[in-house]
Amino acid sequence: MLLILKLLVAPGLVAVVTLAVRRWGPAIGGWLSGMPVVAGPVLVFVAIEQGAAFGAQAAHATLAGLIGTVAFTVVYARSSVRMPWYTSLLAGWTTFAAIAYVLYLLRPSLVASLVCLFVATVVGRRALPAVEVPTIPVESPRGDLMLRLLATATLVLVLTAVADRLGPQLSGLLNAFPVLTTIITAFTHAQRGSDATVAFVNAFLRSIIGFASFCFVLAVALGRVDLFSSLLLALGAQLAVSGFTLRAFRPLRFSET
Repeated sequence: MLLILKLLVAPGLVAVVTLAVRRWGPAIGGWLSGMPVVAGPVLVFVAIEQGAAFGAQAAHATLAGLIGTVAFTVVYARSSVRMPWYTSLLAGWTTFAAIAYVLYLLRPSLVASLVCLFVATVVGRRALPAVEVPTIPVESPRGDLMLRLLATATLVLVLTAVADRLGPQLSGLLNAFPVLTTIITAFTHAQRGSDATVAFVNAFLRSIIGFASFCFVLAVALGRVDLFSSLLLALGAQLAVSGFTLRAFRPLRFSET
């Protein structure tokens, strides 16, 4: 039953985000991508299989790892202005790996991780180039949705399978690896161009604080209350913060047509 959930939950959420990008554009898709679409289910599965204490530490490490995810998106967006998608992807992945390594050595506290992530999102959004996104619909190539779903399912299976060997710190940091962001950003860049990529990243950074709230509450609640209650509290915090940021954060150097 747990294996079936691993194969269905996260890929199903990725499908929803992908279809939202196609239907409403990269800005809405970016905001949805800032939710715990992949990492959230992984943390739940890890807590079920490895215990609440392990899950809490993994949620803490995932929150810290989101700093690297922010850096990945900003570097990718800026690189996409002049470079093709594969070069931008390499630059972004290298940045994420470097930051994840530093975080693994420093192991910042839960509160410090949240504060650093907030600062990173503010600085990152200011670093994005100003763009205008055309509203011309783009036809997606056949098979790309299935590719996204397979990549997501593979990541969930691998992360949950090796979690006990890697430990909560490293598995949590790897859980923050931007698999969904990589897939959607690269496809958006290849199919829609740099302007749409920047629009996606702008919206993603606006929403990722909600993701951080999910990880923060889950890290605090696991071990204090049962898993189901912890998940409800984390989802409630995520939805409340994401809703607030959607209304409160306005584009800083971004225009959309």
